[in-house]
Amino acid sequence: MEEKSTEIPETKEPLREQGSIRALLELLEQQGMEQEKGDVIRMADYIDSMEMQLGTVLKELGEVKKQLGVMQESKIKLFAVNTIQKAEQQVKTLRFQVGEFKARFVKRAEQAVIAFKEKGKEALACVVKGMHLTQGLQTIQSSLHTVMLSMDQKIDRLGSMAEELHVAKGHLRNAFLEMNGKDTAKITERNPEQGMIFQTQKVLFQSMRSIHRLEQKTEQLKQQAEKLEARGRKQGSVKDTLLELKQKQHSLKLGKKEKQKAAVR
Repeated sequence: MEEKSTEIPETKEPLREQGSIRALLELLEQQGMEQEKGDVIRMADYIDSMEMQLGTVLKELGEVKKQLGVMQESKIKLFAVNTIQKAEQQVKTLRFQVGEFKARFVKRAEQAVIAFKEKGKEALACVVKGMHLTQGLQTIQSSLHTVMLSMDQKIDRLGSMAEELHVAKGHLRNAFLEMNGKDTAKITERNPEQGMIFQTQKVLFQSMRSIHRLEQKTEQLKQQAEKLEARGRKQGSVKDTLLELKQKQHSLKLGKKEKQKAAVR
């Protein structure tokens, strides 16, 4: 996943209450389009939820990075700090993608209001169907999954490196004892649930779990959007069929009249 970094402004009020989204929701209510209104609200709330939860993940990663800063300089500290920084960059990239998705969603809302003013209710319904932005949801879901797998690998790698260093320290200690004519000691097992490395792994796991929940939510929304788009295509197909039937009936009527005229002649 290509890494981009940008700061997305914190949402001070729910997206559904902002500018063009609010205007669109009021218009949909006036036109009795309750189902479409519900669809727009669900998408707006989803975007708010993504921004908020990704912001929380970034805050948690920032806190553990501060705690790592007070650790004694070591190879494991450097690896842990780099691991957290990479995780931060991945989450910032996700926020960038959500920001782009949000901008497209707001733009579609503006287009929907304009379409109604220029062409009426049917044009409004058509643009609202396009606001589900299925392709954008697919991109976000794919990115979420990639980040989740990456964090899982980081957790395992931190544990492996901590274990390797623990064993290496034990061997080094025994080599020092041998040099001084002392008995070597059995290398004790490392307690994997204590220390700064464990805290780093714990935060990464919490972040991974949050991103997994966002991935599930995105998948559910994408499936809903696909169903709505399929329903829209089906409705369009039915309209086309009815129009075709009407045209055929009209042609038959014209043909019948021509035959009647010919018979009279």
